[in-house]
Amino acid sequence: MYPILELFSARGHTHYFQHTRSFYTYRRVRVIALILAVLQSAWILVDHYLLPADVQLPIAIARVLSSLFFLGLFCWGQRPYSPRLALLRQLLLFLVLTAFHTFSTALLIIHGHEQSVAGYQFFPFMIISMMAIFPLAIVEVLGLTLLLLLVELVTQLSRGNLGDVSAINNLWLLLVLAVVAGWAAVNQLNMLLVLYRQATRDALTGLANRRLILEQLDTDMALSKDAGKPLAVLLFDLDKFKGFNDTYGHAAGDIVLKYFAGILKKHTRKKLDLAGRFGGEEFLMVLPGMSAAEASVVAESIGKTCREVSVQVPSGEKVGFTTSIGIAVLKKGETQSELIRRADEALYKAKDSGRDQFKLAD
Repeated sequence: MYPILELFSARGHTHYFQHTRSFYTYRRVRVIALILAVLQSAWILVDHYLLPADVQLPIAIARVLSSLFFLGLFCWGQRPYSPRLALLRQLLLFLVLTAFHTFSTALLIIHGHEQSVAGYQFFPFMIISMMAIFPLAIVEVLGLTLLLLLVELVTQLSRGNLGDVSAINNLWLLLVLAVVAGWAAVNQLNMLLVLYRQATRDALTGLANRRLILEQLDTDMALSKDAGKPLAVLLFDLDKFKGFNDTYGHAAGDIVLKYFAGILKKHTRKKLDLAGRFGGEEFLMVLPGMSAAEASVVAESIGKTCREVSVQVPSGEKVGFTTSIGIAVLKKGETQSELIRRADEALYKAKDSGRDQFKLAD
């Protein structure tokens, strides 16, 4: 189980997990929107047999309009990794269903058919149960629950039965369903967090693995190009690490890798930068929004920290280590492989120049 703060609010999530959850939400909203687009229109035939003639046409028009909206939501493919748009998509899905329910209920009340038509009174329960489909934080569950309870209270007030036994039973049932659906939604978020960590973290260092850092580099490059902002990558190689392993053993090498990973974590900006193990003793750090000068300051600080620390190995000795660093800043029209290749070339320049230093790519 993840810490309660991770489940309570999405604010504690990393920039990269937010992208993952947003895309997960985007795909689910599209599926549900398509299903609702079909069902809302198809249900006009059912309404033809169940609804009184004087309300069939306006409710059919409302169904067609909501179907068109859901179809538009299904086709809306802009920025599927955006957390803000993911939240907006969810809200629109719930709000359109709620708006249709409010309109149809008001229409039935005005025409005096509200108690004689089956099915429409179950809309609030269906809507609130839909929370279970999405990975939601506790704050998001509470927000949606309060919104739907408010709509139900307004509906009961318009019916004139607020405070009646049947109305209180409906509110109680809504709360029970909200607790069950909310629990399912939070559990989905918890499961997504656990699976995300297992699939994207290096087991030894706890940093991002090669797969995640390459995927997120692609995403950050696209965002950088859209926003017209710089992006820098730092490629690290621990100096003479093979010889270190031969001298002190692989257990000592693992200790150094973990310690170096800790240094990288301390030099990343929360929710912005990403550091990962690229392979063996190589590490990659992605710095969105950083120029070459700013990235050089980070590289210098990391190199200085490595020179100043010593690590105790299983033999009891305290040993030091250093790192060589290659820096590359994204160029216009450059691909991921070209960016990493330039960082790699700069890294080899640093190693050829005596190690324990950084070099900027051409």
